[in-house]
Amino acid sequence: MVFGLALSPLLIAYVVACFRNPLRYALPPYCVLIPFGSAFKVVPGAFGGVSSLLGLLLGAALVTQLVTTRRGSARLPLAVPVWLAFLALSGFSLFWSIAPGASFLDFRVLASQVLLVVALVLMRFDDRTLRLFATSLMAGGLAVVMYGFAQITLLGGLPGKRTGPGDGPARFGDDLLGANNEAAALLLPLAIAASRALSESGRSRWIHSTITLLLLVGILMTGSRGGLLGAVTVFIVVLWLGIAPRARKVTVAVTAAVLLAVVLIFQPAGFGKRQVDNSTSSSGRTDIWLVGAQSCSKYCLFGAGWGDFPTVYEQELASTPEARVQPRGATFEPHSIFLLAVIELGIPGLVLLLVGLAVSLVSALRLPAAMRAPPVAALLSTMVSSFFLSNMKYKFFWAVIAYVAVCETVAAVQAARQKPTLLATGRLVPEAQEVP
Repeated sequence: MVFGLALSPLLIAYVVACFRNPLRYALPPYCVLIPFGSAFKVVPGAFGGVSSLLGLLLGAALVTQLVTTRRGSARLPLAVPVWLAFLALSGFSLFWSIAPGASFLDFRVLASQVLLVVALVLMRFDDRTLRLFATSLMAGGLAVVMYGFAQITLLGGLPGKRTGPGDGPARFGDDLLGANNEAAALLLPLAIAASRALSESGRSRWIHSTITLLLLVGILMTGSRGGLLGAVTVFIVVLWLGIAPRARKVTVAVTAAVLLAVVLIFQPAGFGKRQVDNSTSSSGRTDIWLVGAQSCSKYCLFGAGWGDFPTVYEQELASTPEARVQPRGATFEPHSIFLLAVIELGIPGLVLLLVGLAVSLVSALRLPAAMRAPPVAALLSTMVSSFFLSNMKYKFFWAVIAYVAVCETVAAVQAARQKPTLLATGRLVPEAQEVP
């Protein structure tokens, strides 16, 4: 208490600074803490972690700025109303939910994420604040990987080793977001770092190349096969869309392929072992998907209610004899956002999810060439990993959606300002774009 009282003046000053400039003071620390999940709990409850509290502060500061300054974004991306419709359908599903209590708890989390994305998109970002946003996301990924290195080298190994039947050794991220979700959370930072390593020059290129390598090692530390597939997607898209000489792209592609092959073959310090040893195993996903398919006749039309897949799984497991009972328990998440949407929200929810992702992808592909690679790589890799994960309640999923939408609004501002200059020769030359 004494320590808290001593820090209270600094805390009050920080809160005031956040309300004056949320994009500079509230957004960066929030982004840095995204990969840590609820590791730093202050009070009990779904919103009791430091990351969630910072998110609430960020949301309040953004709304205050929008109300008081009335200087919002000049363009509203099409994806925003689609995700708001998805949120509205999730809320309405409370009226027919088979487990209203679970639906309400999960709806609170979803609402906080979607509304924060909307508030961010409505803010007037520029090139500088967009780069700060991206750098903060990258710094969060780097920070959590360094935390994993510290666990291995200084803290006696990765904590939270599972000892239940059928479980293997602890994996990086088990005590944070869960190993698979931790790998997915590193995909957006990896896309940003890899793109900068390819497109920038001098010291910046080497710094971001090192960060890219560390983030890739972090994904390998999680043992997530979906995360590794997402990382490969990131590199393919960055090499495809990145602005760099062809020779540099070829060098980077060969280097990345060789390093990945060496890790998977020789498995130094055990990295890559799980991806190779369990390459033919679904880790129980196919059995969970079988139960979801069995329940489709009941729930695929209108849905069981947001957040109710675990209840559906528990009810339908006995009537699906071909699905094994998993050793780690009886109720499970669907391990796919697409199965989650169709079981919990029915066909309308699945359609809104697909439309939201498709609109975001089209928007990312239409960005200027200098801005295109990171958001496209992050979105496509997240979609790949989300086929195996039900991660819509996690901040990193919505950080990708927000990043794509903010890039779109910044590109719109750049296009509006890019008035051609009529030269004496009669040619029209647009102003140069700044790479975010």
